[in-house]
Amino acid sequence: MVFKKIEKLEAYKTYGTRIGTKMVNKALEGFVFKRVANKFTIFNIKLIDERIKLAAKMLQNYGRKDILLVCTLDAAYYPVYNFARLMKISVNFGRYLSGSLTNLNYKNFFEPKVIVVTDPSANKRAINDAKKINIPIIGIANTDSAVSYLDLIIPGNNKNGKSIGLILYLLAREMAVSKEEKESIDKIELEDFVSKELEF
Repeated sequence: MVFKKIEKLEAYKTYGTRIGTKMVNKALEGFVFKRVANKFTIFNIKLIDERIKLAAKMLQNYGRKDILLVCTLDAAYYPVYNFARLMKISVNFGRYLSGSLTNLNYKNFFEPKVIVVTDPSANKRAINDAKKINIPIIGIANTDSAVSYLDLIIPGNNKNGKSIGLILYLLAREMAVSKEEKESIDKIELEDFVSKELEF
């Protein structure tokens, strides 16, 4: 599936990625396009897109085995699983145990050089561990997210599984380097990526 600009714009709308919460953290104000009084905010789609590309460039500086994706949102299981398998990175899905990056005796001990969190507020333990070992943190942040410890913010709706799925799908497309990888991603329909377990 070759993503044209108009299709990407429609996807951002369809999957609700541009919808923020009513509350806006001061650090996220620059990403807001407009506010709907007492209801919600709307992110600037162009800025979401730019940040996904920046995050991809940053991640390309690391080996895939050195990247850890952390997500606790059940509704994001399929895209998180598909992204991890497709990009051959590590993933911690569900409950994150403090010390998973710092305690060698843990069964699920990870040694990443960079982490990506889908929700800074829900993934505080992972962020605290990453800070202790001084590795970069990329986070998908909604308008009400705490972002003070993020090295790179990807603005977007992180309360919705399909919205996270779209961000991960676009991130995968931008991270792809080899011809084979790009061709593999082109064969994947966005709706399949966000809604079912794919085989790679």
